[in-house]
Amino acid sequence: MNPTLEAILCNRQLIDAGGVIGLGLFALAAARIARESRSPGARLMAIGAELLLLARLYSLMAPHVLSTDVLLAIGALGNALTIGLPPLLLGFGLCGVVGGLWVHLRHLRGLALAESPRP
Repeated sequence: MNPTLEAILCNRQLIDAGGVIGLGLFALAAARIARESRSPGARLMAIGAELLLLARLYSLMAPHVLSTDVLLAIGALGNALTIGLPPLLLGFGLCGVVGGLWVHLRHLRGLALAESPRP
């Protein structure tokens, strides 16, 4: 196999960096839409995008931060939170993005109907 391709696929740093950069750009775009349109759906979409970014950063940082000593120190409840936090963030983030997009499109459709001339 090509050594460059093998380094990219085996080490995953480039793929992880691309994922974080992509989610960061997505969160920035959603925040810009929320600021310019002032619709509640756009705000919800921006919050969902930020939760997705936070979940990705958590999943990248957790193996380096959560050592065995830390896991023993935080106890059973802390261990349950470290296991349950990424799926919760991903679930609420995806729900926020999809729900926010749906509400934002309904808001835009309502604005278009309000501005259209009536016969």
